Amino acid sequence: MNLIQIGGLLLLLVVLPLGSWYYLQTGLNYRIQALNELKDIAPLADFELVNYNDSLVKAERFADQLVVGHFYTGANKEAYFDLLQRMEEQFDERKDVYFLTFRAGTDIATRAESAQLLLDSKVEDPEQFFFLHGDAAQIAGLAKTMKLDGAVQSGSLVDNARLFFADSAMVRSTYDMNNAEDLKLLIKHITLNLHPIEEPDIIFERETEK
Repeated sequence: MNLIQIGGLLLLLVVLPLGSWYYLQTGLNYRIQALNELKDIAPLADFELVNYNDSLVKAERFADQLVVGHFYTGANKEAYFDLLQRMEEQFDERKDVYFLTFRAGTDIATRAESAQLLLDSKVEDPEQFFFLHGDAAQIAGLAKTMKLDGAVQSGSLVDNARLFFADSAMVRSTYDMNNAEDLKLLIKHITLNLHPIEEPDIIFERETEK
């Protein structure tokens, strides 16, 4: 066996398996690190709220899904809706990722303004983007229940830049929408928790006999 053959054999039996092991181990370590960044902060609060399009939305709808949420006061409006646009571009085809915006005010004018905000941002998808309305005490109570301290103070909703990520009805992490590193972290957490896509069964049919 000449040197070229020996080198090829070493490549096949040693180098390639080591490379594959390293690649898999690196991916596994990355996933473990990301999962360790997520904590069980608080259950996703139970609610039944009016959406911007007048439909009633219940928390149970998102029980087994991935949720990105924000308690909206009008502060950070540009940053928030820019973020929603980016999320729509990345996760538009996903059926397991939802974006919930909570807002105080149930009057027609407030809901109409919310609808216009989504329309202007080109994220008016009632199956994925929700603008949920309740009275001020109710919305603040939801933020408090979910332990979103940056969104509520002394029982009232306050201007904030906090987002939360929930998986299977559990709030797992929070982020500052004005912090680029936080947003990268949010994208990573969503991506690593996406549900596997079920492939349709392949059905083989006999050719029709001639």
